[in-house]
Amino acid sequence: MLKTTQWKLKTGLFVFGTLLISLAVAVTDMNTMLYKANILSYPEHEPFNGTVYPVKKYPNWSKLSAEERDLPYSSLSESGFVDVFPYDPDQLLISADTLKWNDPNDDIVRNAKITYSVPYLGSYKLDGKEGTGSHPAVDIKIVEGTPVFAIANGTVVKASTQTTGFGNHIVLQHNNFPTLDDPNAKTIIYSSYSHLSGVLVSVGDVVRKGDQIGLSGTTGTSTTPHLHFQIDNDQAPWHPFWPFTWKELNEAGIDFYTGVDTGFMQENARATTISPLKYVQEYLNAETTPVIEVETVADTETPPVNIEETPVATETPTITEDVIVASSDDNVITPDTVATGVETDVPENTEASGGFSDVPGNHPYYEAITYLSQEGIISGYKDVTFKPDQFVNRVEALKFILESIKVAIEKGTLPFTDVSEDEWYSKYLFTGYKMEIVDGNPDGTFRPNDTVNRAEFFKILFNGLKVDVDPTVTTQPFEDVNVDDWFAPYIQYAKKIGLLDTGLSRINPSAGMTRGEVADAMYKLINIVKL
Repeated sequence: MLKTTQWKLKTGLFVFGTLLISLAVAVTDMNTMLYKANILSYPEHEPFNGTVYPVKKYPNWSKLSAEERDLPYSSLSESGFVDVFPYDPDQLLISADTLKWNDPNDDIVRNAKITYSVPYLGSYKLDGKEGTGSHPAVDIKIVEGTPVFAIANGTVVKASTQTTGFGNHIVLQHNNFPTLDDPNAKTIIYSSYSHLSGVLVSVGDVVRKGDQIGLSGTTGTSTTPHLHFQIDNDQAPWHPFWPFTWKELNEAGIDFYTGVDTGFMQENARATTISPLKYVQEYLNAETTPVIEVETVADTETPPVNIEETPVATETPTITEDVIVASSDDNVITPDTVATGVETDVPENTEASGGFSDVPGNHPYYEAITYLSQEGIISGYKDVTFKPDQFVNRVEALKFILESIKVAIEKGTLPFTDVSEDEWYSKYLFTGYKMEIVDGNPDGTFRPNDTVNRAEFFKILFNGLKVDVDPTVTTQPFEDVNVDDWFAPYIQYAKKIGLLDTGLSRINPSAGMTRGEVADAMYKLINIVKL
């Protein structure tokens, strides 16, 4: 991803859900989820027969005017392009200060340095050096709308349209492919293409080498059109992989850019990724494969969906603190919405297609629910519904968080007057109470079936994952969150790491969380750079 002075990376991973959502993987901290632990069967692609570059033409940067550099692919004349040229790490090391203008040889070097702006395992210093940073891909600078092609025969295992992180991106699975070092060895690799303006394939599609799969863009965490091109090996826990987490950065006391620029956790990238263009160039061949040009459709992006979809009332109900975590100055909260008729039986999994009768194609959370179902991360009910508008209660939230962080669940005597030890959730409640994640109300109750609202959710989440949240709030995070509200530190931290949209003016902290909102948040955040 390209670094600019104005660009602030928003990251985070949403690890909240309900009893009725089955997590297919383990979460070891609030920002890391191994979401590719499912075993979905995809159609088989044709055998390996070599590779091609993901882009066929590059802009002739050294000859373009300032105005031409901002034109989209369709508006740039043929003379504004050059044929794709090799990725040569040694060439990228040549200092720009030594290059002369209008010298054909120097123009080649200049174009390479601009095009391959961030090399494999490089940094954001724009020094062209491999092996000095943690960037697990090659950033290829191209103009908006440039056709992007499958580098080899493969199957689409991810076709995501999102507004954050990697933006719109595609992941192809390539079975029985040679390794970079041994053409006779067989392995599975995953090529990914990120920040696209258009995704032209769907999960389950079988593609051939040279098929067009997308259009370049600047979606997600990016301010300049480019292609984040990456190859993961089969040891990567998710795709596209990122080598470090937000928690690891915090523990090291460094920010994101310092992490990338200093090679923080570079060993993780070396273990799970491959130099992408080196692999492509290793297996380029003269065999011609028909190129399928996909006509650009008028609307190739899913409209962004806000985490907060509940209309905000003119006056937000006053809320006081639920005694979720023991504290001498906690108050009692009265949720504005109480869950009724919440099912407590774990639902049956629906078909991998993710088709739910109550989630039609025009549903605002259709993309999120379908994708997460295909990934095996969420499931529906026996009647093939998902119930996206159903609220989530406290014990459901607690169960999901405890199982996500894979703690030992224990049974014991509960101190709450309104909870029977015969209830299905009693062991989760006891474990949470013992770990000091939750506590009761001053009247001795817990109210397990109360809807969990946003303010409560973030506090339960961060305390459950042992996140050290800064209690100091000097500026209102949102219009309806005052600096002295008990929940302000949690909302501020959620906003800081990207769990809440910074573009929102209000978040209605007393609003209950629905299954659809949970799925939407998971979908948008699970694919963000894993920080």
